[in-house]
Amino acid sequence: MHGESVMRAGIGLALLLGLLLSGCGTLSSGPSELPQRSDLFQLSNEAQLAYESGEDAKAEQLYMALLRKTPNDPEIWFRLGNLYARAHRPDAAADAYQRVLSINNTEHRAWYNLGIVRLRQGWAAMIQAYGHSPAGDVVHGESGRMIGHLERMPGLPPVNRNDSAPKK
Repeated sequence: MHGESVMRAGIGLALLLGLLLSGCGTLSSGPSELPQRSDLFQLSNEAQLAYESGEDAKAEQLYMALLRKTPNDPEIWFRLGNLYARAHRPDAAADAYQRVLSINNTEHRAWYNLGIVRLRQGWAAMIQAYGHSPAGDVVHGESGRMIGHLERMPGLPPVNRNDSAPKK
């Protein structure tokens, strides 16, 4: 009996040692598998320069290339969100900011920018509701009241309520 338990312990130890040794090979990755820091730095600089010079299509391509190499970098997602917000692509901007928050839910800049994007979307929806509802309708009155509140917020232009729904 004692010899049998010693043999089982020896087999178990051999299996454990084999697993540990095979795991070491998967934990280390050679330098060729990781993006080079200088390449990422250069790509990031090019993306930022394109963004700052108003070359939004180029900046987007460069940011997307960066994300293919480092998909969980919250700063790149944040910059992409800013690019989309500036390009009047609120859904894409919100998605990018939410990606930042899925990586780091304490990123205050992403929370703030997401709030601004959502406020602008709500404001645009209220304008549409007001413009498409007949005078005297409850929705017309309530959406008009909400527009009045939102107009007092900085960053949202005033609305001429005599106009029909704004054109895109």
